[in-house]
Amino acid sequence: MTDKNIKECQKSLDFVLGWFAKPIFIDGDYPESMRSNLSSLLPEFSEDEKKYIKGTADFFALSFGATLSFQLLDSHMKFQQLESISLRQLLYWISCEYNNPPVFIVENSWFVSGSTKRDDAKYIYYLKKFIMETLKAIRYDGVNVFGYTVWSLLDGFEWHRGYSIRRGLFYVDFQSHDKKLMPKSSVLFYQKLIEKNGFPPLPENLPIEGVFPCGFAWGIVDNYIQVSLMVKPLGSPAKPVVKIILINWPDRVSWLTFITTVFEGDGCKDFVANTMPFSLHLDFLCVTKEIQLA
Repeated sequence: MTDKNIKECQKSLDFVLGWFAKPIFIDGDYPESMRSNLSSLLPEFSEDEKKYIKGTADFFALSFGATLSFQLLDSHMKFQQLESISLRQLLYWISCEYNNPPVFIVENSWFVSGSTKRDDAKYIYYLKKFIMETLKAIRYDGVNVFGYTVWSLLDGFEWHRGYSIRRGLFYVDFQSHDKKLMPKSSVLFYQKLIEKNGFPPLPENLPIEGVFPCGFAWGIVDNYIQVSLMVKPLGSPAKPVVKIILINWPDRVSWLTFITTVFEGDGCKDFVANTMPFSLHLDFLCVTKEIQLA
């Protein structure tokens, strides 16, 4: 990252957070980057006014989520935010910039598609990441975070996105007469998280390092299907044949002629007959078995 990038990043944060935070937590006046760019638009404060403004907050209330970044990256979103989980970095910046104030995260989450009902796996993924980043900021960076709040309890009207996205822990059926509520998967996750007060050192929560056993097989799978444009005669049943490839790991390196999925039968084009087989130099041996489908 260049000095110019750092200055632009600082300027961006000054305009989003420093606009309010610097007067309250530092010296009662706007950031210098705002003064130099908007000097004619910003009011001048007297020394008495600066003293009156400074220190007028009990804590730093932070809202962090899907509309915090205004970079032009995604044409489908008005603010084109970058999907980022850099909450820890932001918390550390706030701590360094404003003399480590007590921080209360008053709003944090991401969103899922409006068609999502109760299985909101993406929401849980981001929620877990955000909360883990918060814990890291507390434990490793010394940031004074004392509270965390999820947005939101229920699905609702999301301003310019309307009902096309959902951000609630409870699914709201907007089409029903009584606006029926149903708990999503994220409700159970957040409930268990609160009960345990975080992520206790259980085996499933601990990071793991090391290598896999000798002889462990790694591979990639793919399939190819060629569709024929030939008209199938009426009354001629198709007889597809699927070749399943079983992989075994020997103690030697072998050359292999490898073809993936083949469908044979009336109305289907023979993939093998019309395609040259290709050879791969692989570290495993493949055995094919044909299964006739009913």
